Amino acid sequence: MDIPNLAKQLIIANQEKAKFEAELILANIELDFQNEEKLKRAEELTIANKELDFQNSEKANRAAELIIANKELAFQNSEKEKRAAELVIAYTQLDVQNREREKRAAELILANTELIFQNREKEKRAAELIIANEELLLQNRLKEKLAAELIIANKELIYQNLEKEKRAHELVIANKKLIFENQEKGKRAAELIIANIELDFQDEEKEKRAAELIIALKELGFQDEEKGKRAAELIIANRELLVQKLEKERRAVAEAKKDEFFNMVSHEFKTPLTNIKAIHQLLEKKTDKADKIYPFLANASNSIKRLEKLIADLLDVTKINSGQIDLNIAAFYFADALTNSIANVELTADKHEIILENTVELLYPGDQFRIEQVLINLLTNAIKYSPDATLVIVSAKTDAKHIIVTVQDFGIGIAKKDIDQLFQRFYRVSEIAMNYQGVGLGLYIAAEIVRKHKGTFSIESEPGKGSSFKFSLPL
Repeated sequence: MDIPNLAKQLIIANQEKAKFEAELILANIELDFQNEEKLKRAEELTIANKELDFQNSEKANRAAELIIANKELAFQNSEKEKRAAELVIAYTQLDVQNREREKRAAELILANTELIFQNREKEKRAAELIIANEELLLQNRLKEKLAAELIIANKELIYQNLEKEKRAHELVIANKKLIFENQEKGKRAAELIIANIELDFQDEEKEKRAAELIIALKELGFQDEEKGKRAAELIIANRELLVQKLEKERRAVAEAKKDEFFNMVSHEFKTPLTNIKAIHQLLEKKTDKADKIYPFLANASNSIKRLEKLIADLLDVTKINSGQIDLNIAAFYFADALTNSIANVELTADKHEIILENTVELLYPGDQFRIEQVLINLLTNAIKYSPDATLVIVSAKTDAKHIIVTVQDFGIGIAKKDIDQLFQRFYRVSEIAMNYQGVGLGLYIAAEIVRKHKGTFSIESEPGKGSSFKFSLPL
């Protein structure tokens, strides 16, 4: 055997084996590096997918906003069509008036000068109608520009709201002064009335005593005793009147303090609630509807709406009690108030169907916002207190002097002993108060709004069968 050659071959083989092991180590290092690169690429793909999902949700939000904007444009176009129809009707009426005036021109020879003046006025109106048509076309173009200006207007509105809150605070202080002055005047007037009543009473007593003295001198002793008794009774009666007066004053002061507290609390809650609502809306936009926390955000949104409703009711109550609730009277289509209120409530009434049986197609001079507030309150109560029913019926009709609106539900009903007290502040039926949310202000505010319109309110109800809330407004 050639041992040196075998040794050389073994050495070469070992060297080759060492090379292969080094190449294997390098290959493993490259594989590890490639695996790390793949993991990095996978993470980048995951991040890219999340960004794509977020962009898709943003696109869906923009699409929803575009749908809302299209609905608003459609509503504006329908309003424009109504105004155009009104212009056509006005033009036909002017045409009829022109014909009537030409007939009367033959009969009224002595009024030629007045007819000439009227014809000139008609020509002016016709020219104004042409200008109005041109203005309508211009307004359509301006509305597109106004859409871009709305963002700037919103900022100005925020500034104006801050200014209004300052003014409201100043008005509250002024109202407190006025309330105090009115209370002082009321006290002085009450004291004068009591003094006059006492003087009249004393004069009548003197006349009676004079007649009794002339007729019954022998009964003076008995009369003295009776006078003593009456004097004691008068002292007791005066004390009772004084106690009642002090009690009334105490209650008036307590009510004023309560209203002041509600007004202060409502204004203090309003600003932080606005901030909470803005933050919540931002979170709701940023959160995917498939996310687990989205139902909690929806529940929080409902709670924010209930808190806004409570603050609005408290502000309305304080305005009513201080006599500050004013109506913005303007002619509006009563049918629009009915349909707007039903549409507003139907957005949150998933289990109930609201049917409008009859409507009233006429112009009514009143505060449309406040009338819709009354209707929304009645519809909300009808749904709230009808947990086992699914139907609410609304009907409106007119008689010779009134518009009559009825909201009927088929819910739990109201006992007769509670009906007369439902329009009091903070009153709630004790048997059901724990089962239904509320503070007892809605019907009080609704009744005051109807009363401000010189209308009346009535309720018909039977426990277990439902209720009918009816209000009438004078034409």
